Amino acid sequence: MDATLAALLGAVIGGLLSVLASWLAQRVQAKAQWLSQEIQRRQKLYSDFVEAAARCFSRALQENQPDAATLSVLYAEIGRMRLYSSDAVIHEAYRIAHKILGAYGDTNRTAEEIRDLLCSDSIDLFTEFGDACRTELNLLQVRGARRIELSKWRHVHPSDEATAR
Repeated sequence: MDATLAALLGAVIGGLLSVLASWLAQRVQAKAQWLSQEIQRRQKLYSDFVEAAARCFSRALQENQPDAATLSVLYAEIGRMRLYSSDAVIHEAYRIAHKILGAYGDTNRTAEEIRDLLCSDSIDLFTEFGDACRTELNLLQVRGARRIELSKWRHVHPSDEATAR
């Protein structure tokens, strides 16, 4: 009787461990998929902002009157970033917007002058924004990877999980 009970308990424990391992694997996979989608969403968001800002800036170099339609797209992109992005990214986005607004007040540039500015790398509109975005995406990857790693083990101390955030 004892051997039968031991075999039954062994089968139950083995089954439970199998279910637990499957659940943990699915959870880790879901978190990894979420992280990948979040990074892709932010990359698209930042690309959309860069396109809108470049469009606005090119108009600002050639015109004195701000174009409400292109500026509204630019500020809509900033609004979308405010939902997901860090303060550093938002700060840099506003810095670009202010630079664009300032360009409307400058002397209009001819096509030749714009070409010369671009060829000489005199226009540096996106460097700090790009740096802030890369920093944010790298932190997101590191924190996400750490959370995924921590979630594999149920005996993790709560202070360790708080550190991962």
